Amino acid sequence: PELPQVALTFLLVSGRRRTMSFEPETTVGRVKELVWNAWPNGELSDERPPAPSYLRILYLGKILQDEDTLQRTPSTSAGPAPTIVHLSIRAYAPPAED
Repeated sequence: PELPQVALTFLLVSGRRRTMSFEPETTVGRVKELVWNAWPNGELSDERPPAPSYLRILYLGKILQDEDTLQRTPSTSAGPAPTIVHLSIRAYAPPAED
């Protein structure tokens, strides 16, 4: 059976919100890419980071790891009510992985 999509409401430090839906098997890293690609132009364009790697997604104070899928993250659940997560933007580039 096909799993329902996971709805996430992203809350920026500025107080702005945006809700997006994803397949449960989507990784957190892919979610960051999709959020970054869908970043609105205009009044929010000054908040857009240079790359998806500058984004951090937090739930209850815990940073969600890029390799985790939404269905394996206990903080997110498929269903009609979106899960509210915080979207943090790093002020500097993340360290390169070896």
